[in-house]
Amino acid sequence: MPTKVNLNLPASLWTARDSARLASDTLAAVKIRTTRGIDANGQPFKGYSTEPIYVAKRGARLAPKGGEPTPSGKSVYYEGGYRQYKHDSRRRATLAGTAEVDLTLSGDMMNNLVVKEATAKGFTIGLTRHAGYGYYVNEDREFLGLTSQDVETITEAVALELRRKIQ
Repeated sequence: MPTKVNLNLPASLWTARDSARLASDTLAAVKIRTTRGIDANGQPFKGYSTEPIYVAKRGARLAPKGGEPTPSGKSVYYEGGYRQYKHDSRRRATLAGTAEVDLTLSGDMMNNLVVKEATAKGFTIGLTRHAGYGYYVNEDREFLGLTSQDVETITEAVALELRRKIQ
């Protein structure tokens, strides 16, 4: 489900352009929070599965690296589960500043998290049709939404902009 922010501000002081700017800043904050491994409730994401898995080489969003190739060569076995697959395939040691669980495998989902609508009355942040699967991810690890700190930041940004306009 997309995240909708409703603003109850005077039309003479707040425009769709103001909402679009605020929405872009909010979108950036959500992406940064997510790559730090924090969910929409301000809590760390639960860890990735360590149940053993096979990952097909064909059609994988991220080419499997590491693990044990199967005899057919069409897939790779990861004894450490999805956690090992992601760690080995992304070469995590080279990715400074991200949490282990950052909801980024290929980058498609975060690249398709966008401002869907911005009007003088508010804005909506959601996923494009190319990453609709992200709504299923959100059911398990809620990243779409705003923490209380996000809401506080939005409130402060709106107050600053309104003060600037009034002066």
